[in-house]
Amino acid sequence: MVKLIAAFSPKGGAGTSMIIANLSIYLAQKGKKVLLIDAAPNGGTLHSYLNLPTIAVSDEVAEHFSVLPLISTDYQNLSFFSNLQHQDSKISELLTRWQGEMGQVQFDFVFIDMGSVINHDLMDVIGIADYSLMFLSPDFISFEKSNYFFRELFNYRLRNIELKYDIQLETQNIRRAKNDYLFTSRNLLVLLSQAIPKTANQIANVVNGLKIGVVYNGVRNSADKELVQPYRFLISNSLGIETDSIAEIAYSDLVPTSVATMKPVVTLEKNAEFVDALDKFASTLSANLFQQSSIKKKLKVTPFNYYEWFGLDRGCSTFDINNQYEKLKKLYVGDNPMLRDIYSDSDLFLLNSLIDTIFKELNDSEIRREYDMDINSHLQSLETSFPDIFMIGEVIKKYNRVKKREVLVKKDVFGRSAEKRVAVSSSSDFVDANEIFNKYRDLSVTGDLLRKIREEVGISYELIISRTKISKMVLDAIENDKYAQLPADLYVKNFVQQYCKTLKLNAANTEAIVSGYLRSKNGPVVSENVPSDTENQEVKA
Repeated sequence: MVKLIAAFSPKGGAGTSMIIANLSIYLAQKGKKVLLIDAAPNGGTLHSYLNLPTIAVSDEVAEHFSVLPLISTDYQNLSFFSNLQHQDSKISELLTRWQGEMGQVQFDFVFIDMGSVINHDLMDVIGIADYSLMFLSPDFISFEKSNYFFRELFNYRLRNIELKYDIQLETQNIRRAKNDYLFTSRNLLVLLSQAIPKTANQIANVVNGLKIGVVYNGVRNSADKELVQPYRFLISNSLGIETDSIAEIAYSDLVPTSVATMKPVVTLEKNAEFVDALDKFASTLSANLFQQSSIKKKLKVTPFNYYEWFGLDRGCSTFDINNQYEKLKKLYVGDNPMLRDIYSDSDLFLLNSLIDTIFKELNDSEIRREYDMDINSHLQSLETSFPDIFMIGEVIKKYNRVKKREVLVKKDVFGRSAEKRVAVSSSSDFVDANEIFNKYRDLSVTGDLLRKIREEVGISYELIISRTKISKMVLDAIENDKYAQLPADLYVKNFVQQYCKTLKLNAANTEAIVSGYLRSKNGPVVSENVPSDTENQEVKA
């Protein structure tokens, strides 16, 4: 059965036409029947790589696919058609109209070169095609254009869902009421699914079902590979759009000769770097095409667990966690051009804060074990998926304080602010309560000490009440050593344990604090077997 493949690039000059032409010839030489269609708005350049003298094939686009005036090429099994947008027809509408006939043709592959124009027609074609290939150069300008494309694709598909199911008002209300949580577009879908459960599967289609493979052109060195590796993870975490890494192609030295002589590289180069890359490209593409139907997509968008935020699997080692944390801290920085048009400064600050908090949770073996045992309960909603200690409102307050301390580095020729140094979340924003307690371990455990630890950790009075359900009167009595107002020791013990749990103190420190606080409350316990000082004096007398 024919496979329809759309090829495009968010930025011109990424080698889309050159690679697609050579790939089509390569597949044709392997015995596959291939149709190559040039649908670029500017007429395209595919004809040049096929050594065809003109791009004009027909003055009109036929009503039926079966009567398209295809042109034969110099390569057996390869046909060509161009000028598809001659009459400003929407390619998506043409493909929909021809869908029945295309299913009956004898071609194995139909490649459509959509050019480098980002519009709604391209996005509709991506939804129709069996697979889409996005060509990308490993440079920051290309990544920025790619980010813009993915953002537009997400918004376009979300608008279609909103209009189809009349849920625009719900989306607006979520943005207005839950704005603190929307530091990723993917989280918007999670909240929307929670608000309208009956359309959760349809909402998931904003990102699910998209079959997009990325082809990186001109990858020559380790620096290029370092740019390529995290990009798939970045788009998945921010927008929820899953992509496949199809190929990394280093341009052959024969590419300029190919363009100058109008001869495809695949015919000039035999068993060398470029042809070898095409062979791997074709194999990966075929595997993805024919395996897509067997892959069961998630029915709805669910919150990320801790491991998914890090791009790791459950059961990973502490070494993996530490290693990935270092990579993420280098990736999520404000001056990384790869992040443009994905995260705002405030979003990035929130994300760094979340990564820091999750890192501390996963590095505490006791907390991690407890989380793993009860992981499903944490993923019931977006709010419960975040660590208890991660209070977005508090993090936003820290961000606002940081913004006030921005330092001007330089100005442009007009005296306007050209660059600012923005402090990101530091380790001091996420203090380990166990480390703080170690400083005061030799002191008596009193309510004043508990309050001091809480304030140094950065946990608010209101959060303690919210997480522990301790009444305000009792919490005030605990922190101010008003022992007469406290209930029986059994209840006090439980209250202090919950207090310590909210501070993320480990089991040993929690036990030390509970026993120490009860000693301060009740005074030293005198053993019945040991005589008092008065009794000793009487014996001596």
